[in-house]
Amino acid sequence: MIQRLLTGLFCCLVLSATADARPLSTTKYTYYAISGNTAGEIYNAMLRRGPHVNGAKAYAATSATSWLNGKLIQAKSCVIENYRLKIDFVIRLPRIKNEKALTGTDRSRWRQFAQFLKRHEETHRSIWLGCAQELETQVRAIRAAACNTAETRAIKLWDTMRKSCTRKHDAFDAAEQYRLMQHPFVKLVLAKKTRTARAAKAP
Repeated sequence: MIQRLLTGLFCCLVLSATADARPLSTTKYTYYAISGNTAGEIYNAMLRRGPHVNGAKAYAATSATSWLNGKLIQAKSCVIENYRLKIDFVIRLPRIKNEKALTGTDRSRWRQFAQFLKRHEETHRSIWLGCAQELETQVRAIRAAACNTAETRAIKLWDTMRKSCTRKHDAFDAAEQYRLMQHPFVKLVLAKKTRTARAAKAP
């Protein structure tokens, strides 16, 4: 159903390991082309050509690849020195080939919706960066008698961060559902009885 469509658009997180007060990040925007002469045709084009999240169709998606870096230093206690997390984001959004094909109302509401999607994606990026910053602070505070213990604690914090951050994404998506249903573009599509689709939850 359309009220669930935003839930899974944004966070296909791919995590791998390579480590300051703020996590390093890059963001790349990519676009898939859509076309149509009405809001309904544009909407259906997004469903046909848009990304998939957990096997379900979505309007847009964000992937985040991260690298962890740090050095275990053994002295009186073991610490993790120069710990740093870097995340590279790729945000995929729809782009109309020819906006002039839309009427004034459809074009205006489409542009609003495109900005809505972009802001939503960027909010998920901000959530991940906030989680990463908390992780860096906690890992840098680790002190252990042995380095294997310090490493184990760091790995546990990493796993805990991923789970807690996913809950934050889920809460944000749930809060967005009303805004989605009230969006002028979506209301226009529903008024014209355009078909809807269901998307997966954020991983």
